[in-house]
Amino acid sequence: MIVCAADDTHGAIDRLYQEVLAFEESHGVRFAWLLHVGDFGIWPDPTRIDGATKRHDGAGDFPAWWSERRAAPRRTLLIKGNHEDFVWLDDQPEAEVLPGLFYLRNGQRFDITEGDETLTVGGLGGCFGPSDYGRSSRDLHAYRKRHYTRDEIDALIAGDRVDVLLVHDAPTGVVFERHRRGAGWASESEGLDDLVRGVRPQVCLFGLSTTTPGSMPRSRSRPCSGRDRPRAPMRTLATRNQSPDSLSSGDLRRLGSGSIPAAACSSQETPVS
Repeated sequence: MIVCAADDTHGAIDRLYQEVLAFEESHGVRFAWLLHVGDFGIWPDPTRIDGATKRHDGAGDFPAWWSERRAAPRRTLLIKGNHEDFVWLDDQPEAEVLPGLFYLRNGQRFDITEGDETLTVGGLGGCFGPSDYGRSSRDLHAYRKRHYTRDEIDALIAGDRVDVLLVHDAPTGVVFERHRRGAGWASESEGLDDLVRGVRPQVCLFGLSTTTPGSMPRSRSRPCSGRDRPRAPMRTLATRNQSPDSLSSGDLRRLGSGSIPAAACSSQETPVS
């Protein structure tokens, strides 16, 4: 199975899928799934956008997608970011919010399949908020839903291990060479290191950050990869699964695809230094 990961689209959904399809064509592959690590731009009602979204590009493409009930051109599994309509997402009765577009709630798992292959994906969207971290997730309302909570982490750890872990915030200890808080700043997102250790994913993907991490933690040899957002609406990571029960153990390779920073994971290639 070959899957593609992207992040922080912030409503540029049309361009996202244009670039995913172009990425496929440039490498002669077809992605079974697109995994999105948050800030997809879920704003069905453009009058409900938050202040940060208002100051940037607005609600983007999702209002049109929702009103027309468009189908995603590739099956897509997303977690929430910190700029979405969280109330609307959590009110949806089914995981499939549009044809082919699936929402993975915090602390839950989702099996993605292709033929006889299955990967289990765990999700924890949103960002760290010290005032809400120790509260019950059921007690968070409106904009506070942008924060993840400890009980959501514990719920995910309590289940079986996952093949892929999607988180929006950078796992605890990820060091950034350049960051608005200063060079060498390390992520302080509490609990995410426990989560990585607890669910033992083969791959952990995260987004949110606007600068490239300088170093990544490897919890029990589980690689973490940041999908940080420059001005372009997406970065992509393609991962090939070599067997039904686990991802390839290979490290990231640069493939390059025009303006899209891209990487592929395959045990048949040599790793990037």
